Amino acid sequence: MVDTGLKGKTVIVTGANHGIGASIAVAFAREGAKVLITYLRQAPEFFGETPETVAQATAPGKAFYCGEIGKTGDWVAKEIRGMGADCLTVEADLSDPSTIPMLFDLAEERWGRVDIVVNNAALADPDTFLPQAVLDKDLVFAKEYSLKSLSAATHDAHFQVNSRAVALMMAEFAKRHIAREGKVGRIVNITTDGSRCHPSSVSYGASKFAMESYARSAATELGPYGITVNVVSPGAVQTGWMPEEVERELAAGYPLRRIGQPEDIAKAVIFFASDQAEWITGQVLHVGGGNRM
Repeated sequence: MVDTGLKGKTVIVTGANHGIGASIAVAFAREGAKVLITYLRQAPEFFGETPETVAQATAPGKAFYCGEIGKTGDWVAKEIRGMGADCLTVEADLSDPSTIPMLFDLAEERWGRVDIVVNNAALADPDTFLPQAVLDKDLVFAKEYSLKSLSAATHDAHFQVNSRAVALMMAEFAKRHIAREGKVGRIVNITTDGSRCHPSSVSYGASKFAMESYARSAATELGPYGITVNVVSPGAVQTGWMPEEVERELAAGYPLRRIGQPEDIAKAVIFFASDQAEWITGQVLHVGGGNRM
């Protein structure tokens, strides 16, 4: 068995109440790490659903996904503690910059220091350059999600969470790591393989692309202090958001002929955080069944 070197390490995983983030948090706990998870519940109305439609949803799709993003992190913490690992859960709005140092304070009060940061939390609310007159023809994303025209509000909402919050998390980690003269630190950011061009979700894609640039700069500047910074770029992952028809259509175009599962991404994150990746930094790794090469 490979020793990842993660036993006893302290990890912050953002956006870990469902899907990829939850799988990442559990994977770290399985390696013996202590985990602080953040989450921010979103009401069903965020995607035009109601509590009634969410309660009735049994198959992946918009209503089912609204149920997933409306969960607390308690179920993840219960699973982690059931494995004998320690866990803290914090509901936190990462669009508020004052939240960032608070997360590190909580982790340090409990465990002394933070060794690893995984920036997974993201906002994805599909927007487009198409004007409303075109959208009125019932254009949708993934056959279910309503599109809206790009505006200052849609732009800023995505960049606050997907770019600015990630940059602030990296800066806060670096400040504390350097102040305590830490020897080894790990940052792993989650992007999308559509970051270079993401029609029908333009602000989401662009904000993730900006985050990738921040990560490369951080890798360059923080390397001398023992901090590696890498990015995992997932293809389409079934976290409950894709109707089964969409999943089948997408899988048919992937070389490995299947859509990803959250555990596929968690495995890559564990690698980047492990001792095995100690001489790897500034990289974007596509984990998407060959969808990007």
